[in-house]
Amino acid sequence: MGVPIDRSTMLIRPRVQLIRQTRLAAAALILPVFAAMLWFSLPRGTWLRVAIAFAFVLALYLAGSALLRGVSIRLGPDGLVERGFFRRQSRIPAKRIAAAVVIDVYRGVTAETDRQLFLVDTTGELLVRMRGEFWTNEAIETVAAAFEVPVRRAPDPITATQLRHDHADLLFWFERWPWAGRLTIAGVIALLALILIALMSPEALVLTPAAER
Repeated sequence: MGVPIDRSTMLIRPRVQLIRQTRLAAAALILPVFAAMLWFSLPRGTWLRVAIAFAFVLALYLAGSALLRGVSIRLGPDGLVERGFFRRQSRIPAKRIAAAVVIDVYRGVTAETDRQLFLVDTTGELLVRMRGEFWTNEAIETVAAAFEVPVRRAPDPITATQLRHDHADLLFWFERWPWAGRLTIAGVIALLALILIALMSPEALVLTPAAER
């Protein structure tokens, strides 16, 4: 969905329901865990550590929400300005955009698909990526048609495996090597589990000197 800024500029933002879904998912994951931790930490006297950890996680969530609300693509006559989640702004001149590639990708093992857009330069280097999980089809088609460049469309939907095989150079590292992404997630979960165990534990025990012989 695009919002006209003036006669020559349009601001495009991610799906409206994305922030709402993120808020619900975060609440469903975080609140029950910290509620249980607080319940068990009260008799142990470690509730303050749990409260501090919750405040830290809440601050991270609020920072992430602020970054998500700032994500946008601003279309203009001379090109576009992309404001991503982890970077402030990226200006792409219209003369650098050589083609738009539109591909429908199956969502897991279902028959549903997500549309993806890749704006590339003359060498095939990726300039802008839009994924259907975050952008509406209307927004993707608006950006694809915004510049006088060829729009190449895949004739049929493809699987994520086919996407990795045929367009690996246009994907993120965790999409090119799914096993690396899974290992990273497993490592993060293990680290969080260790942190939760430490927060739930009573004060560290002080080692006593070895008994005299």
